[in-house]
Amino acid sequence: MMDEKYIRIAELSEQIEKINDMIVLHQQRSDNQSMARQYTYKRNELITELETALQSLHLNVRLAAA
Repeated sequence: MMDEKYIRIAELSEQIEKINDMIVLHQQRSDNQSMARQYTYKRNELITELETALQSLHLNVRLAAA
């Protein structure tokens, strides 16, 4: 059975990918910049959690700017 931290890393990666799509969608709609900011804030929280999870595996990863 896969360790919970590996499952969480996969979940975080998937959530970040989905949120990135939502950010792009809302940035394209000039009437909905507030939603883009909210999604960006949530993405940053998830990225911080992902970085922490990866560091627990002694992996230092530099993420590309979105």
